[in-house]
Amino acid sequence: MMNLIKLSSAAFALAAAAVFCAPAYPAEQAQAAPAKSVQKRKPVQLQTPVKMRNETKWLVYCMERGHYLKMPITELDVREFIREYMQNVDFFKLFFTAGDVQHFQDFFSPSIDVMLHQGTLLPAFSIYDKFLDRADARLEWIRERMKKPFDFSEKATFRPDRSKEEWPKDWEAANRLWENRLKYDIVNEILSYSAKKRDAEKSAEKRDGAKPAEKTAEGKGAEAADGDSAAAETEAEKVAEVVEEEEEAPKTFEEKLAKAEKEVLRRYERLIENYRKADAMEIQEIYLNTLSRLYDPHSSFLSEYYLEEFDISVRNALVGIGALLQDKDGYCTISELMPGGPAEECKQISPGDKILGVGQETGEIVDVIGMKLRNTVRMIRGKSGTKVRLLIEPASNPSARKTITLVRREIKLTTKLAKAEVYTVPVGDKTLPVGVIDLPAFYGEGGFSGESKGFSTTKDVEELLLKLKKFGVKGVILDLRRNGGGFLTEAVDLAGLFIKRGPVVQVRNAAGKTERLWDEDPKLVWDGPLIIMVSRLSASATEIVAGALQNHKRAIVVGDKSTHGKGTVQAVLNLGNFDPEQKSAAKVTVQKWYAPNGDSIQVKGVHSDIVLPSPYDYMEIGEQYKDYAMKWDCIEPDRIEEVWGYGVPEGQAEALIKKLTEQSEARQKKLDEFAFWNSQIDRVKTRWKTKDWSVNLAEREKKLADDEAFADASEKREKELSKLNFKKEEILLESAKENAHADGEKEPGKDGDSAAPAGDLESELGSDEPPAFDVQLREALRIMADWIEILGEKGGEEVAK
Repeated sequence: MMNLIKLSSAAFALAAAAVFCAPAYPAEQAQAAPAKSVQKRKPVQLQTPVKMRNETKWLVYCMERGHYLKMPITELDVREFIREYMQNVDFFKLFFTAGDVQHFQDFFSPSIDVMLHQGTLLPAFSIYDKFLDRADARLEWIRERMKKPFDFSEKATFRPDRSKEEWPKDWEAANRLWENRLKYDIVNEILSYSAKKRDAEKSAEKRDGAKPAEKTAEGKGAEAADGDSAAAETEAEKVAEVVEEEEEAPKTFEEKLAKAEKEVLRRYERLIENYRKADAMEIQEIYLNTLSRLYDPHSSFLSEYYLEEFDISVRNALVGIGALLQDKDGYCTISELMPGGPAEECKQISPGDKILGVGQETGEIVDVIGMKLRNTVRMIRGKSGTKVRLLIEPASNPSARKTITLVRREIKLTTKLAKAEVYTVPVGDKTLPVGVIDLPAFYGEGGFSGESKGFSTTKDVEELLLKLKKFGVKGVILDLRRNGGGFLTEAVDLAGLFIKRGPVVQVRNAAGKTERLWDEDPKLVWDGPLIIMVSRLSASATEIVAGALQNHKRAIVVGDKSTHGKGTVQAVLNLGNFDPEQKSAAKVTVQKWYAPNGDSIQVKGVHSDIVLPSPYDYMEIGEQYKDYAMKWDCIEPDRIEEVWGYGVPEGQAEALIKKLTEQSEARQKKLDEFAFWNSQIDRVKTRWKTKDWSVNLAEREKKLADDEAFADASEKREKELSKLNFKKEEILLESAKENAHADGEKEPGKDGDSAAPAGDLESELGSDEPPAFDVQLREALRIMADWIEILGEKGGEEVAK
């Protein structure tokens, strides 16, 4: 959610840099770790390049002068800053020791504020250099430890998330910690073999149990079925070609143990190799983001790479070749081709192919094997209309390497655009059509590069609303449960689609000046019943819309107990505005925003009018759980000229909410799907409370068996309940239709065959997609149907009755 401002170029009128020496360790510290026999690495460069020096000065200036708190660096707890940076480098506190932290705090605390003002990154580089020493020494220790047997019968535990724990006191304490860490990793790997075997068997059962297509009277069905079958076989062959052959699954415990130990060691070797590959820019990012987040959790430093990524996320568009890439054992591998992109259209690239080299239109092709993926991606991207050459190793024939030239162009990321569906909701002996708009983000035109107009949330939602009206829907649900925010201006404009005019949000800056943002456009796109669905993941611009329409009594908010609670506004302050050679920026919290009634959304969020059971209510998700979150407050309310009152007569609004809540609670007590949903939530609650995991193999095998039995029962029950799904018809934006996967469209009315695996709520929680069987949405549809029925009874004159 951005509101851009300009800052003075006086950012660079700072003192000249001083010269500092790297910290020397006392003798006892130097002897804490064993001698290393790993391959000697190149020391981290301790000098700060001029470009990074300017970027550091710029961030410091922006934080001190532009941030809402107006707090100078000298008021920060510098010892806490050093500690936080070391934790961001060693997140789970496995490599450093408490002595390391103490040493760097003592050494750098007296001068770190001066170095920051001078743009010097010596503390960042010195600490990271010591981190690599510790990581190298630990890898050698792991290699030696793997040569000895482990006892998996001991009653011991390990806490995987050590982010809130203390660092081990010394090297010996760290060894004891790592002993259980390795056991935990090996046990997990052994158990994964059983899980993979089980998944393979279930997949085989599904394939064997698939029903052939029925033949029509004219025989056309058989012809179509044969064609589909052939296509399916061809696709299966293609997939088989790109999937790397795995070793034969281990059968005996000894085989499983040997393979698990080998895999765990390989994993740590790759992890430490990735640590070694970190360049100065990545170290700078960690360091400066640590600094900015001492002010609040949402301020950050955006390097050239992350500024581009951020711009892509808000525009839903990028310039490139249209391929999703991933790192597989050091190879840049194509995992997916975007429909309509240059990579797909050239017909010479397939998923699974490896990119061995990248070259521009002229010049040599640079070897990218072993290169960090982000660096390879930067070489492949470029300006629209320019050419890029790729040295490809086909997955189907690795010996047939080829060089392919592609022309970069803008790729529209339509999977993150708004979309809609029309649900047929049964009400007694009739049905009601209800529209649902799923909005994943408040994306906007232009972004921060000015390179493309991208998409507009408001225009897209307006298009979908007009299409829903043609379907004759009686009510609309705006699903914002997975919407983390975006552009402030889009939030204001979107709210205006549902009200004639009036206040949407109040924004206050550090000087205490309040700006009232109104919808001044009298155009009203939808004036019927409106429900906004929210969750703990609904944040920022989402909360502006939900809070405003709730204050206007225009929409009923349904979902988790409250939203995320992010009530701050960030501005992207681009260093390139002052120095065209610089491509980085500072994202700084510059304002706080308030609902029309004057209440801040910060920390507390928007509270739902009707609460539905949710696993997120039992998890540490939300602003209140973030370190350094800004505090809640309130200001004078704005005036609301027209209170909608949910479409019922004056004085009946609260009675309407009460009645709808009572009807919903009654269903929650009697419907089987809520018993199923609550059992899933209870399982998540138990898992969330589990901090320590046993490294006893027998105990973990029993736990795995219990989990698998629960998952099987849940999947079976979910399939049964899915038969009750409401019929629906998908509605796409015209822009999304152009790039939709031909095989990705679902048949209307088939609601249960998508998204996350059945029976696995924990997997669904980590997904961007709604669950396969969406109990919350189904209940919101019923609440909407109740509302429509009430309005149909004498215009809702006697709601209480």
